[in-house]
Amino acid sequence: MIKIVVIGTGNLGTHLCRAFDASGIPESSKADVSEVELVGYYNRSGRPLEFVSAPLIKNLDQLPDADLILLCVPDDQVPAVSSSLSHQNSIIAHTSGSVAMQALSDHENHGVFYIPQSFSKKRSVDFSQLALCLEASDSSTMKILERVASSLSRKRFHLDSLQRRQLHLAAVYVNNFVNHCYTKAETILQEAEIPSGLLQPLMEETLQKALNLGAKNAQTGPALRQDQSTILAHLALLPPSDHPMYKTITQSIQETHAQKL
Repeated sequence: MIKIVVIGTGNLGTHLCRAFDASGIPESSKADVSEVELVGYYNRSGRPLEFVSAPLIKNLDQLPDADLILLCVPDDQVPAVSSSLSHQNSIIAHTSGSVAMQALSDHENHGVFYIPQSFSKKRSVDFSQLALCLEASDSSTMKILERVASSLSRKRFHLDSLQRRQLHLAAVYVNNFVNHCYTKAETILQEAEIPSGLLQPLMEETLQKALNLGAKNAQTGPALRQDQSTILAHLALLPPSDHPMYKTITQSIQETHAQKL
């Protein structure tokens, strides 16, 4: 049995605690956690998690013995939290996409347990459908991380810090930037008193075409067609503060597809 402590109970930390704790998730969607045991978790607020039977640890100096300590904290807090831990026999692993594994080098056994997904506490997670990206300081540490990862998903990949940083960058494009574009679209529709649901079929079709055809092959629209009259008409509808974003994306599409024009 691999004993695990989770530090940080934000969106990701909360879901990992529930997944590792046998009583933390509904029977119908339970992961195979027979090889792991959540022996405790810590958060700065001191608030216990519902549906998690493992104890809340009130102080980092009082962490129980564990084979793996997972740091589910913001990227800029990883070095400080890591340096505050003195558990020399434990594997210390962070869950960040952009922080190098080297940030944990004060610990002999260290690694990364990164999941390229957007998590929200109020949305359930099926870890079996997610990819887990692992990096480790040595082969024995990797074996432990593999065993922990296999309790959640069969989709496991070994990526070094540079590869993981590039994956995280790509994830920002497909998640954060796209979501911001959705926000802009919602604002336009709300101001025109148009139901936002009118765009849902288009949103779904855009994703399916990108997955089936490849995003570059699926590109359409006035920027691709060099439809300058439509582009100017769009700019006339937008507030000046939104012009740079529209123009930058338009130019990027045109430059990406320059050979087609």
